[in-house]
Amino acid sequence: MGRKKQQPGRIGDYWLSQQKGSPYWYRTWFDAGTRQTRRQSLGVEDFDRAHELLAQWVTFNVLMHRAEPQRVKLADVFTRYYQEHAVEKASAVSIRRHLFLALELVDGDPFVSDFGTLPQERLIAALRKRDYAPGAVKRIMTSVKAAVLWAWKREIITSHPPFVSVEDGEPRERVLSIAEMAALWDAAEQSHLQAFIMGLICTMARPSAVLDLTVFQCDLDRGIIDMNPPGKERTKKRRPVVPMASALRPWIQAADGHLVTYRGKSVEKLNAAWRTAREAAGLSDDVVPYSIRHTMATELRARGVPELEIAGILGHHMPNFRTTGRYAKYAPNYLGAARQAIDEIITEIGRAATRPTFPDIETVRGSCVLTNSNAGLQTLGRIGAGEGIRTLDPNLGKVVLYP
Repeated sequence: MGRKKQQPGRIGDYWLSQQKGSPYWYRTWFDAGTRQTRRQSLGVEDFDRAHELLAQWVTFNVLMHRAEPQRVKLADVFTRYYQEHAVEKASAVSIRRHLFLALELVDGDPFVSDFGTLPQERLIAALRKRDYAPGAVKRIMTSVKAAVLWAWKREIITSHPPFVSVEDGEPRERVLSIAEMAALWDAAEQSHLQAFIMGLICTMARPSAVLDLTVFQCDLDRGIIDMNPPGKERTKKRRPVVPMASALRPWIQAADGHLVTYRGKSVEKLNAAWRTAREAAGLSDDVVPYSIRHTMATELRARGVPELEIAGILGHHMPNFRTTGRYAKYAPNYLGAARQAIDEIITEIGRAATRPTFPDIETVRGSCVLTNSNAGLQTLGRIGAGEGIRTLDPNLGKVVLYP
């Protein structure tokens, strides 16, 4: 009988109902074992709030498997995608914001099957009406698409609607000149910031990969660095094996554990020191750590480095990587043109800078000891935190990579 009655707010095998004489809504379902309709109070009188609570309960307590898209709410897919997948990503905060914004602007509370091309186009129009730039709109829709495709690949839903294409925005990356990189290098007074910048230049890696880098990933004999830490799952943003530039060797040899350390501890986040150096170098706010990666890729291309070598050092997909690519790093001249170009760029930075870019290992060690000792208080006080502040770097550990 329970299944034949009207079932408001139904999600999967659960729906909302009210008991006679009670203002509260109940989570309701049919128990096939006892062949009875069962209820559990949600403790709320408002239908919309009750439906929200029901959706949350179903999302976290019922493992949907191969559900028809017309029976699964888009909001439920977003919630599961974030909680089970995206929350572990470095971009989790941005993804969460994208998904919430999409739910806020989409018409009604649609099922996945309802989210076809027309609702997507309306969502895009609503984002543009709020003055979101084309690049921002594309990133938001990319998060939306990723959530739905994830649910489909995990067989939570049996199918998904087609996705509209979104135009690319203007590239956000800032490309620095050799003179600007030299100014930034001169302004980097602290050794952990110097190690960070040198790591960015020499590996062309993403900032998070440089902060994760340890000496255990570096093969000094073969002159290569595996940017993917042992045990870390390789993702689409692949951390490749890169050649070891000459300027980075002394920093690796002087390191004890992580390449970038402050007072003997690894640095998880670094921003205040970057901002201080950027301002001292007279650079604009759009110069972020990621700018080094774009700058180096641009420089290598301008110097005639083969496109496949640039793709290899950036970690982009290369043909036959799964086969011959796994052995390429053992070649004597592995990414040789890229390695030579990086060394040339660092040499040019050194000519334009006042601080050497090819220090010996003892100089690097002395710099690290100075930074981590009381003897370095006076030097560090001139930049970074500034005079009169009690700690060497009060913002370390509570700031983010990007300004």
